[in-house]
Amino acid sequence: MFSIKIKMNLFRKIFGFSIFIILTTLLTNYFFNAIFLEKFYTYRKKELMMKVVETGKYIYETQSEDSYQNYVYDVKESMGIDVEVKSIKKSHMMGSHMMMRRSTNVDNSVYNKFQVQEFLGNDAKVLYYAEKISEEKQIIVRTSLSVIQSHSHESNIFNIITALIASLISLVGGVIFSKRITKDISYLKDKADKISKLEFPDNISIPREDEIGDLSRNLEKMSNELSTSIDNLKSFVSNASHELRTPIAVICAHATALLEEDLDLKEKRRYHEIILKVGNEMKELTENLLTLSKLDMTVFKVKNEQVNIKEFLDDALEKYDILELEKDLDISICIKKEDVFGDSRLLKLILNNLIQNALKYSKIGGRVNIFEKGEYLFIENSFDGKIEMDKNKLFQPFARGKNAEDFKFDGMGLGLSIVQKALYLGNIEYDVIIDKEIFIVKLKIFDSKF
Repeated sequence: MFSIKIKMNLFRKIFGFSIFIILTTLLTNYFFNAIFLEKFYTYRKKELMMKVVETGKYIYETQSEDSYQNYVYDVKESMGIDVEVKSIKKSHMMGSHMMMRRSTNVDNSVYNKFQVQEFLGNDAKVLYYAEKISEEKQIIVRTSLSVIQSHSHESNIFNIITALIASLISLVGGVIFSKRITKDISYLKDKADKISKLEFPDNISIPREDEIGDLSRNLEKMSNELSTSIDNLKSFVSNASHELRTPIAVICAHATALLEEDLDLKEKRRYHEIILKVGNEMKELTENLLTLSKLDMTVFKVKNEQVNIKEFLDDALEKYDILELEKDLDISICIKKEDVFGDSRLLKLILNNLIQNALKYSKIGGRVNIFEKGEYLFIENSFDGKIEMDKNKLFQPFARGKNAEDFKFDGMGLGLSIVQKALYLGNIEYDVIIDKEIFIVKLKIFDSKF
């Protein structure tokens, strides 16, 4: 019922607007015809008559009588203008005779000036122009102004018929056009209703290059972004609740024990250390979850700027130098192209996490190599044990390799997930290679432009 109402309203608007345009066009046409058409017609005739006078004088004075008569005939047939060369005395007599019979509007003694003669009884008008050729001869041109008047009635009838036909065409076109428009509007309305119920349909876009097509594509984009945001929110809440439940339980249990049990100073210190350790883990987990959530947001604006990749690497190594000292690692950096283009925030986040992972999971006395090869930056480290996991699954939140569990490395398994999100946002190609006991990450950053 609602869609029918929309169709009817839209049809009425389209049809009413079409009728308004037609009536406006007709009234404007009638207005300009009534005021300016006769004036414009007379103005154009005057211009033609002046050209005819000049040409007629030239032919009469320089060419033969036959050439002149041919010109007079051609002008009469093509332009409706009469041309005549008469003696001045005879013309005056004839003019007086004609004025007695028809009108007194024309003065045949006036030269170089247009005059209009009105014939009595039939409202006919003739435009005259006379010019001296010599003391005895004059050239007279005249044309009827009654043509435009005689056709004004037919023109009005034609305009009315045109308006009726145009109205009929607008009626048919309005029906067809409104049905097409309202069909797509009803389609978008149904999709919007589903989105309002948090149902996110696919393929909302309508293949049209107009405002309706733009609306459909924006609606599809909004649906996808809203769906992604809700999924990210659910994932964040689920991951946070799952990972925070255990440390919260540990903190509560030890805090309760500190309040209720009679513990010696050494035991209390051990409980305090456990609470501090678990609290720091919760802090790290919360920061990582917030970072993941921020990177998932579609409003994250990626910048394109020149950054020094060598400085980022040095800062990351300095930040985690405690890991390097604890494991007595051998670190080498070989980079010639120090400047790259990218988002400094994303590149810093990526390199910090990859350097931390390389140092954390390296075996004691192992080696970490950072070098460039072609368009790629390589970060490789040796590790103990086995990963025994598909390399693609390593990028899933909270995923950890078997070696991380066997050797009880600290961490929540969010580092590579954060790296993957940042790489995706930065449009950076990457790959992970696991070759026996060597873990390699390669990043295509030396020509990255986004």
